[in-house]
Amino acid sequence: MSYRFPKAERICSKNEIDILFKEGINLRSGSLGLKLLLQEKEEWPHMKFLVVVPKRRVKKAVDRNRLKRQLREVIRLNKKGIENEVVKSNKRLLIAVIYSGQPRSNYSQLQASFLRMKKEIPKVINKI
Repeated sequence: MSYRFPKAERICSKNEIDILFKEGINLRSGSLGLKLLLQEKEEWPHMKFLVVVPKRRVKKAVDRNRLKRQLREVIRLNKKGIENEVVKSNKRLLIAVIYSGQPRSNYSQLQASFLRMKKEIPKVINKI
């Protein structure tokens, strides 16, 4: 099992970001929100992530960068279960992880919020 999080699994394209925020489905839990979009493409990678920490919420760049690093680590360690569901459906999943909490948050709170939402993702995938 690979716990890597390569650049290919990150959403970098402005086009993909626009489509995700325009047509995506919202999930919320604690200080995190998810925007999900299931596409009919069967390309590799099957999942792509975007991490968003708004400047309006977290003013200091040091704090924003720390939160983004922590969120990327949570995603990297916990993406395997989601990936298995997406591979079964023969589709591609775009996910934006959006932080909306206090300027300082600890890793365990972020992980708990992500794990709660991770349980909801297979239900959303199967419903679409």
